[in-house]
Amino acid sequence: MTKLATSQADAAHALMMMLTQHEDIPPPDEFELHEHESDAGRPDWGVVLVVNESLARFEQWRAALDLDPRDIAYRSCHHGACMSAIGEVHGVSVELFAVADIPGK
Repeated sequence: MTKLATSQADAAHALMMMLTQHEDIPPPDEFELHEHESDAGRPDWGVVLVVNESLARFEQWRAALDLDPRDIAYRSCHHGACMSAIGEVHGVSVELFAVADIPGK
């Protein structure tokens, strides 16, 4: 249990570092700590940042967090167009997720 609590604290610290280091970018619309399975198959904690209605702001955050643009996944979803980029920031897993309306829908 101690390791799980420590990894949750690490994720919370990483989230605060991301938000304070990038105050020049409009903040994400939502953010949360997210429990997931680590590569070793153990529970671990990461961060999810959500940007709504702005693919440009998604790109600002992607660049600021140095998430590889080759790892962006795009798909149509029930909200419209969905994009995500996954990487590691401050030693924790981070998913940047964006939802935007598809023009003409």
